[in-house]
Amino acid sequence: MNRSILITLIVLCTTNLFAQNENVTKIVTINENGERTEVIVPGVKVEVNEFNDTITKITVGRRRIDVIEDHNRARVRMVRLPIEKFKGHWAGVDIGFNGYMNSDFSTSLPANDMFMDLNQGKSVTFSINFLQYNIGLQRNRNNLGVVIGSGISWYNYRTDNPYFFQKNPNTNVTEGIPVPDEYDVTKNKITSTFINFPLLLEWQLPASNDAHRFFISAGPYAGFRLWGRTKMVYHEGGSRNKEKSKKDINVNPFQYGVMVRMGYRFIKLYGSYNFSTFYSSNKGPELYPYTVGVTLLSF
Repeated sequence: MNRSILITLIVLCTTNLFAQNENVTKIVTINENGERTEVIVPGVKVEVNEFNDTITKITVGRRRIDVIEDHNRARVRMVRLPIEKFKGHWAGVDIGFNGYMNSDFSTSLPANDMFMDLNQGKSVTFSINFLQYNIGLQRNRNNLGVVIGSGISWYNYRTDNPYFFQKNPNTNVTEGIPVPDEYDVTKNKITSTFINFPLLLEWQLPASNDAHRFFISAGPYAGFRLWGRTKMVYHEGGSRNKEKSKKDINVNPFQYGVMVRMGYRFIKLYGSYNFSTFYSSNKGPELYPYTVGVTLLSF
């Protein structure tokens, strides 16, 4: 059959089919490349190649009809296309900014806790989410599923306040101890490294477009502290000094909370909030950490 006649018949049939549905935008795209011609109508793709055994391929959703020319006769074959597997958005490299709230969800600290007042512009988290496992929840689609993974995060809580972080020897509670007056403090921070494990339910849309989808995921996560330290940089008598310590200051060795991630194409944002406190229970100010940030690189 002449290729132009075949294409015309296919286009007429498909456009007539979609004309019956007023909710479908009627756009026909025709691409020609030498011996190959491709016709695309919303929901339908037709490929014609007279120099191939399979001269015509008509794809509708997950099904494809192949018209095959074999020894001067034509036959039709029905092919069911495999569904792309669900793939979530966890693995990658994140960067974010840290903060914390008190028990009434306020960021204002009581006077006794001001030694923990943050310089939020310099309180940064860097994460490498190195492990991801995807579980699709649909039989005929791939846009809803569960993501399980693991990642390592380096949290920096920078205060720049003139206090040492120490445990009171009598109560074992972490307090801020004022530094000597001659110390000019330029940097003061607490750093912690956690390995985190999320369990996220992710929804991607539109379902019909595997390449360019908006996604949103949410769910709980938990983490275990690997190590941490405090660091102070100060000037005294014209000299620059550093004090580092790995002493236990009651930073909680376990964290858990909820996380939300969303994005479209290369723009990916995330936020997390801890239900666990920054310090172990009753061992320091009652503060609940949170982080907001972006994904720099996806794996």
